[in-house]
Amino acid sequence: MNNKVSNYYNPKRFKQKPNDVVFTPLKLAKMMIELCDIQPTDKVLDPSKGKGVFYNNLPECNKSWCEITEDVDFFTLTDCRHYDLIIGNPPYSMWNDWITHTIKLNPKRFCYIWGTCNLTPKRLSVIRNAGYIITNFHLCKVDWWFSPSFIVLFEKGNEEDSVVSFTAKAFFCDICGKGGEGKKKCGRGRTRIVDGVKKKYGMNECPDVV
Repeated sequence: MNNKVSNYYNPKRFKQKPNDVVFTPLKLAKMMIELCDIQPTDKVLDPSKGKGVFYNNLPECNKSWCEITEDVDFFTLTDCRHYDLIIGNPPYSMWNDWITHTIKLNPKRFCYIWGTCNLTPKRLSVIRNAGYIITNFHLCKVDWWFSPSFIVLFEKGNEEDSVVSFTAKAFFCDICGKGGEGKKKCGRGRTRIVDGVKKKYGMNECPDVV
């Protein structure tokens, strides 16, 4: 389950989104657990327990949980517990802070469900810079969820051993060279005012030829 927004942060900064409370199908949770090859001696954390679809189905291990609705906040945990695995389905509106705190806890590995729009090069770069690589990657689709999902297992390791490569920086327009946000962004696919008239440019048509 995606749990509610934590009060650990400034409450004015976050507003709970409807999609932050989404239950994970049992078959999907069990598949993720199997993918992680949990051992009896492993210390495992479910950071957003919800109704326990992950926690209740973990194999024999030293398991613990967090759930904001039960006053056990993931963001209040310190990094002294040395988890072997953190596994779950985080609240999608809090991805950046969730990643930051996961890294702070310094687990040996962590496995999360990502929407296709959430697994961005920038976030992967943050995770890579913390010393984690992708050792398992699975694409799936939950029928009633907004988009397909990625199941990704990150582990401490060397970058050359990752099963997935990525480019952290975006590719900019090869005609005008522009990229980024605002006025620096290329006009491909955008509407511009030309001689007082709105004109829609195609994705392969750059209005900013230099």
